[in-house]
Amino acid sequence: MIEFLRGRLAHREPARLVIDVGGVGMGVDVSLRTAEKFPRTGETVELITYLHVREESLELYGFQDAVEKTIFLKLLSVSGIGPRLALRILSAVDPDQLARMILNGDIRGLTALKGIGKKTAEVMVASLRNSMAKLDLRPQIDGKPSTTPEHEAAHDAVLALITLGVKDVGAQSAVQKALEKLGASATTSQLITQALQEV
Repeated sequence: MIEFLRGRLAHREPARLVIDVGGVGMGVDVSLRTAEKFPRTGETVELITYLHVREESLELYGFQDAVEKTIFLKLLSVSGIGPRLALRILSAVDPDQLARMILNGDIRGLTALKGIGKKTAEVMVASLRNSMAKLDLRPQIDGKPSTTPEHEAAHDAVLALITLGVKDVGAQSAVQKALEKLGASATTSQLITQALQEV
């Protein structure tokens, strides 16, 4: 399996890059957002990749980070969503926005994405809601979350409330109030208990 590519950007299209890896031009399909990260040819670039194997072809997909790849693979697990549609979705919304839409059961927002009908949106929410709640979509520095321990507890508490059916904004507000009452040293379970009283 090809896990990543590093080489010179030889050619760029809106959603496709050709990377010169040791004299071999590797064509990689990417989201529009990822393509925008590499505006100039001739530069050295690195992409996390996924090789999609089909009977008649091998298709290589590239991602700017592990979060984008994780969301892409989760989308592929949904019936009716193939690699091309998954990339189109990630071109329209960033992974964090998409995760929030799924967690909030935002069918209207999902169906606004080109290629997603109401039935597919409902399947996305039903299939991915629990797994999205477990994802860590926080920014990372050197492979580690950039948040402090107390913020990690608050982050986990917000996700727990969303999983219980509380809307995103309401969950964040309730956890913030719980933090103010309990202090920064509060654990995730303490924050959840207090936040449920604030909802």
